[in-house]
Amino acid sequence: MTKTRRTYPESFKRDAVNQVLAGTPLRHVAHALDITEALLGKWKRQFQDAGPDAFPGRGRQSGEAAEL
Repeated sequence: MTKTRRTYPESFKRDAVNQVLAGTPLRHVAHALDITEALLGKWKRQFQDAGPDAFPGRGRQSGEAAEL
C-alpha cells in the first residue's frame, strides 16, 4: 500500500507557525493539527528564515529567485 503525500495550503502553514510563535508548545499544535512535530519545526524554520517569502508553493519562486 502506497502513501500519498499530503499538501497543505500556505494559510494552514502560517496559522500553525503563528500558534507556535504565540507561545503554544510545538508538540500541542502539531498534535491538534494532526501533523508531525518535525514538519511543524521545518515550517517554523522556513518562516523564520524567509519571513513573508516563506511557503512559495508549487511553481512559484521566492524572493531573489523571482527577481532574476
